[in-house]
Amino acid sequence: MRILITTSTFPVALTDGGPRFVFDLAKALSSQDEVEVLAPHAAGAATSEKWEGVSIRRFRYFWPSRLQRLAYGGGMRENLRASWLATLQVPFLLIAETSAIRWRTGRNRVEVVNSHWMVPQGLTSAWARGRRPRFRHVLHIHAADIYLLARIPFGAVVARFVLRRADAVLADGSHVRDALDELVGYSTGAVLEPMGAWVDAFDTPAEQITTRFGSGYLVFVGRLVEKKGVTYLIEAMDEIRRRYPGLGLIIIGSGPLQSGLEGEVGRRGLEDVVEFAGAKPHDQVIRYLQGARLAVVPSVIDSRGETEGMPTVVIEMMAAGLPVVGSDVDGIPDVIEHGRNGWLARPADSADLAETIALALESKDPSVPASARETAVEHDWAEIAVRYLSHLRASSNDTDRGP
Repeated sequence: MRILITTSTFPVALTDGGPRFVFDLAKALSSQDEVEVLAPHAAGAATSEKWEGVSIRRFRYFWPSRLQRLAYGGGMRENLRASWLATLQVPFLLIAETSAIRWRTGRNRVEVVNSHWMVPQGLTSAWARGRRPRFRHVLHIHAADIYLLARIPFGAVVARFVLRRADAVLADGSHVRDALDELVGYSTGAVLEPMGAWVDAFDTPAEQITTRFGSGYLVFVGRLVEKKGVTYLIEAMDEIRRRYPGLGLIIIGSGPLQSGLEGEVGRRGLEDVVEFAGAKPHDQVIRYLQGARLAVVPSVIDSRGETEGMPTVVIEMMAAGLPVVGSDVDGIPDVIEHGRNGWLARPADSADLAETIALALESKDPSVPASARETAVEHDWAEIAVRYLSHLRASSNDTDRGP
């Protein structure tokens, strides 16, 4: 079977520290089928290359290429807020991506297009598919796309149009599925399918990270944006420092809130406790996870009423054998069961987060990390590929897309 995966979130290089879950999915699927990824071009990137068996094509959507502003960096939504030129380029990207999908599917006789995010990829795939299907269209929603459509005029109309031209819908978490159902006004039958991790990558002991923290460290990994809830983790470190002298926090990632978070650390006098490590390549992230005492994922519903899908880093933390404290929000409780394979704290509540971190640090129950590891194995990319292929290959009559 020939599969085309369309996405706007994809590494420019495997060492750039950007989100790589779409690449990992493509890599897992490529062990059994022919897979090609179609993504927007970035200045300096090759238009055609191959990574670990996965063919990658990047389409140009604006000229000269150095002026392309819409994709990469902090993501489309941040780029749209930051640049009028990015906003200007939206119709150019939609046209270029639709044309590229039609060209790639026709040239390679693609049977299935797997689009990630309802906009723009779901929309351009629906246009390219047409009324008389040229290919099967399997849509995967991740949260930001649904929240965006819920805020803009005619967002529900766009969502219904895409769903009519989708043969199956997958969702990162139950809250994303429910938000989609609420947006369109009927049950879409979206199937829960969080992204995963290469569990084997965590089996080989890596060289330990040397830190200045005598009692070890907690670790956070992710973009420094509001919905990640890092502010509440920094607030919680006041109490954690009092209870556990010498225990630090390492924050891995970058983003628009970094300077503000660094200022908050300074105001609280936590410079000796909190370290901003910046964005790291994936192999270094593994090293930080393997050396940590505890991982924290303090996600929240942000001021726009939005949150994220199931953060893939949760699975990676579990694969590393780490105790994980996550917020009881977004797709996290779809994976973490409090007290069994991790711990859940109330979102946007730094006091409860500190108490839950302390509970996890004091736990001596060996079944919790063992159960976490079992959960990670269930979400290994090899296991996900088997389930995913069943969705890609299923009959187009399996699911009713609308009322």
